[in-house]
Amino acid sequence: MKELAMFYNFSDERFRKAKFALMPLKIQVKKVEKEDFNQPIGFLAGIKGVEPAAEKFDGDGFDEEMIVMHNFTNKTIDSLIKALNKCGVGRVPLKAVITPTSKDWDSLTLIKALKADHEEMLKKLKMKS
Repeated sequence: MKELAMFYNFSDERFRKAKFALMPLKIQVKKVEKEDFNQPIGFLAGIKGVEPAAEKFDGDGFDEEMIVMHNFTNKTIDSLIKALNKCGVGRVPLKAVITPTSKDWDSLTLIKALKADHEEMLKKLKMKS
């Protein structure tokens, strides 16, 4: 199965850099527009059986950059991270791999869960230090 990386809230320049950096890895890339934030993640990734939302999104959304990956292995995730660092895109804290549960979530639900997980991880790191 083909790997897909979906990019949220990347400027055209940063998305272009990422796209060229991932070409040698044969990873498909897609820029998700704000009007699609209410679509199920699985629909955006082309997963069979995930139906689209009827309406386009017209709310406030979110501004943070996020990458959502489909059909990625741990090795492919590492390769993506290295390629983005090498091309100058750098670190993107909010990353997710589509799961059987999250495939039905919209982008707003996913980023809320990611932010909560990120905060929890930061708390645990502070407790260790």
